Amino acid sequence: MPDIDAEAAAWAVRVDAGELGGAGRLELDAWLAADRRRRGAFLRAQAGLALLDHGRMVSKVLPLPHGARGLAGSAFAPARRRAAWTLGVLAASLCALAVFPSSGRDLRTQIGEQRRVALQDGSVAMINTDSQVGVRFAGQRRSITLRRGEAWFQVAKDHTRPFIVDAGPVHVRATGTAFSVRREALGARVVVTEGKVVAWRDGASGAALAISAGQEAFIATDTGRRPRVQASRAEDVLAWRRGEIVLRGETIAKAIEEFNRYNARKIVLRDPAAGQRTIVGYFLIDQPQQFALAAARMTGGDVVEDKKEIVIEQSQ
Repeated sequence: MPDIDAEAAAWAVRVDAGELGGAGRLELDAWLAADRRRRGAFLRAQAGLALLDHGRMVSKVLPLPHGARGLAGSAFAPARRRAAWTLGVLAASLCALAVFPSSGRDLRTQIGEQRRVALQDGSVAMINTDSQVGVRFAGQRRSITLRRGEAWFQVAKDHTRPFIVDAGPVHVRATGTAFSVRREALGARVVVTEGKVVAWRDGASGAALAISAGQEAFIATDTGRRPRVQASRAEDVLAWRRGEIVLRGETIAKAIEEFNRYNARKIVLRDPAAGQRTIVGYFLIDQPQQFALAAARMTGGDVVEDKKEIVIEQSQ
């Protein structure tokens, strides 16, 4: 991690453990004032500590120097939180962590970027590569607009204000659960990892679709296509949250599409017929060349790389 983030993590642990006296608080004030980037890093570090509490944000608000505000939790004993935070620091290179202090803004990720975001109600969103998410909390509704891409949500329970994700004409409602929504050209894929959600589509007749933990459904924008709930390998489908792509019999062509979502340097397959072969394996998202080598071995091809492409071509 950059030095600023590492230092911010250390300060956040000390504040969370209640170790700062008057002199320590003055020292923290001076550290924050010396570089304007440090306040944002400190807020991210506090959000990270809060996420350690069983993966959920807590509602306790911790005053910061000079009127700034952040989030912190205290469910772990200090020693255990220090150990957990150390592991969190090591994993932080996989995705950016930020506090989302107000609604009415869009969050965007670039190709290959993932962001874990603490929302103002205590919910957590993890936004996948090349995605755009709008957040608006107002009145009796917590509204999320998935304009592009994919996101996983761990929703803070609030039965008076449903949490609704809108993905074009597809809508998903929850009050306290965990689920992902991936927007695709022909509809949206919903995967539930905890609790239950209700999903529906504009213009569709009949009751809304109930999807429970361990299940998924693809809800097409075509009103003539009836959605169907089925069992889901959620840990495999959502392996992107830990920086992996898990393949269990997908075609090589489909797998290439998935890798190209995350990497600016694209995989190109010269032989379309080879793309219909199926493949099984675990791969790191940011190492497409390893997948390309495995696919080439399966199809009797070679891999040729340059700065823009990783080409799988047939051997001469």
